[in-house]
Amino acid sequence: MDADLVKDLIKNIVDNPNNSENYLKLASIYIQNEQYDNAIGVYESLIAIQPSNYTALTNLGSMYFCKSDFLRSVNCYSRAASLGIEDASVYFNLGNAYAELKEFKHAMSNYIKALNIDKSNYLIYSAIAMLYQDQENYDEALLYFEKALKLCNVVPENYINIALVQMKMSKYNEAADNFKKAIELSPENERYILYCANAYSGAGDYDCANKYFNKVISINHDYLQAYLCFALSLYEQGKVDDAIEYYNKVIELNPQFISAYILLGNLYFSEKNYELASDNYKKVIELAPANVNVYTLLANTYVMLNDLRSAISLYKQAIDIDNDNDEIKLAYIEIVQEFIKNKTMEVNNDAA
Repeated sequence: MDADLVKDLIKNIVDNPNNSENYLKLASIYIQNEQYDNAIGVYESLIAIQPSNYTALTNLGSMYFCKSDFLRSVNCYSRAASLGIEDASVYFNLGNAYAELKEFKHAMSNYIKALNIDKSNYLIYSAIAMLYQDQENYDEALLYFEKALKLCNVVPENYINIALVQMKMSKYNEAADNFKKAIELSPENERYILYCANAYSGAGDYDCANKYFNKVISINHDYLQAYLCFALSLYEQGKVDDAIEYYNKVIELNPQFISAYILLGNLYFSEKNYELASDNYKKVIELAPANVNVYTLLANTYVMLNDLRSAISLYKQAIDIDNDNDEIKLAYIEIVQEFIKNKTMEVNNDAA
């Protein structure tokens, strides 16, 4: 950072506080050097003197958005919008800030205002689609993502957005087609290839799924999520040993990755191998003792092993972690009642 230039700008601001250019130049230098709090302070100082400075308001709105301070971001963009300047970007950014605050109506209203000014911006259509997607209105989401694609068919994410909605709608073959179009534009993108593999797996086209799983793993031998997804697909295909191999591959690459232990434990549970299931669940508790779900999984395993005393203990530990979870409490009560019933029967049998 040019310290002398910063000093000169600060001096100029002190000598001539109404000259906005000095503030904007100084803030720009701070941003370039990632001194964001200093930049915010400069913009705030300028706005205190010039409350209607459009550049300062919009830049400050962006700064607050990046800091996830969405309320302040809304305030800045709203003040900029109130100045009456026909600028689609300010309404678009205001919509984005409202979207982060889960204010659907306000977000939508501002996106529509942005569209009324600029109907050629595919990002606005995508933003509207994402709003509908958050509301689980997938038909409308798909409609607006398709409008974005018509405006710009050279951006892979436009195909990805459509395909992800189609996955939620269980339109796996259509999703796969769009994932492939994204891959054509970005052939080495690991995420796109994995999406495509999952789509084919969902469609039950395991030959194509396996081809794409193998492709993404060949690109990145350390892609943990790819191994996990491949393992899930292999289990659906009835290839139990292969699925186990891939789960163990994840654990080999990252012994701290608890999802692999949980999924492997679930596999063993489904295969009625409760001892190995419990071993994997215990490993998760060792690595993440506050993970309430794994206590219930291990408790369920002990139920299948007819070790109700251990199951009760685990349910109790889960309740201690999450005392508001009524589902766990209900399971705990049921197992306690079952335990008491069994003990009563044992006493009666002994007495007889």
